[in-house]
Amino acid sequence: MNEEQNKPKRKLRRSIIKTALLTLGLITGLSSVYTVDQSQQAVITQFGRPVKVVLNANDGDNLNDLKESYRKENITVDEGPGLKFKIPFIQDVKKYEKRLLRWNGFPEEIPTKDKKYIWVDSTARWYIRDPLQFLRTVGSYEQAQARLDDTIDSATRNAITRRDLLELVRNDNREMNVSEEELRSTINVGSIQEGRQEIINEITRVSKESCEKHGIRIHPEGIVFKGLVYVDSVKQKVEDRMIAERERIAARYISEGNGEYEKILGTKDKEMKQIQSEAYKQARTIEGEADAEAARIYAEGFGSDLEFYEFVRKLQLYENSLEGAKLIIGTDNPLLEFIKGKTSNDGQ
Repeated sequence: MNEEQNKPKRKLRRSIIKTALLTLGLITGLSSVYTVDQSQQAVITQFGRPVKVVLNANDGDNLNDLKESYRKENITVDEGPGLKFKIPFIQDVKKYEKRLLRWNGFPEEIPTKDKKYIWVDSTARWYIRDPLQFLRTVGSYEQAQARLDDTIDSATRNAITRRDLLELVRNDNREMNVSEEELRSTINVGSIQEGRQEIINEITRVSKESCEKHGIRIHPEGIVFKGLVYVDSVKQKVEDRMIAERERIAARYISEGNGEYEKILGTKDKEMKQIQSEAYKQARTIEGEADAEAARIYAEGFGSDLEFYEFVRKLQLYENSLEGAKLIIGTDNPLLEFIKGKTSNDGQ
């Protein structure tokens, strides 16, 4: 009787044990495999000690030196993405990005050698080349960003404070093209010894050397200046100087324009007087010729008829002497003799 009663209990225990074993096996199987994406690399640690590194090479990366250094430390090297195996519960996997990551510096005010204060804003791209060294010296992306801040900002400040502003804003000694003729004589840029690109190359070189010991490599394009801007106080002085220079040029243009205006007015008045003088001369000449021609015509007309000439002269005499008054004459007035067709010589 007891035997029959214990069978269900034994079956339940066996079922629980099988389920537990299956669950444990499943957990063990899952914890013994891991995947590494093609954009990742990994470090496998055993009780905190690195035992294996999974590498993924970037374009142009030569990892032979890394492999050799790992082998010297008896660390296994695996390459490429895919499904990987590890000892469950004992080994841990730390994965890191292999893709390019962005670093953006904080804009900071830096004085140049010639005491010009400027805001410098820079950026760079970086990636983890040595995941094992990265794990040992940095450990996290946040710490990596902090290290990059210290390294690149320090290299940038050291490079800028040892050079004049001219070296930062020019790459070569090409001649400056200035549209305003007046500004060409005032611009004296000076010559550079290194130029901005050489300064950037120096900052990149110093930063690379410092980052290599952390397993970090800066992209070959190097550090990039996003902005080089005067601080507000210096910027205002530069703008005021530029405005004053343009106002001086504008005043010169206005003065030259007023001088040209007065010159044109003087030339116009001279030409007007010359034209008027010539016109007056021609008018007097024409008037004199007309008077001579009129006198000739009058002389010819009066010479052919003396009586008519006498009549006209009398009319002119009366006209000039009366000045608008009325004249009453009798029938025996000599003037009427011409009207009646008679002359004083007729005696009638």
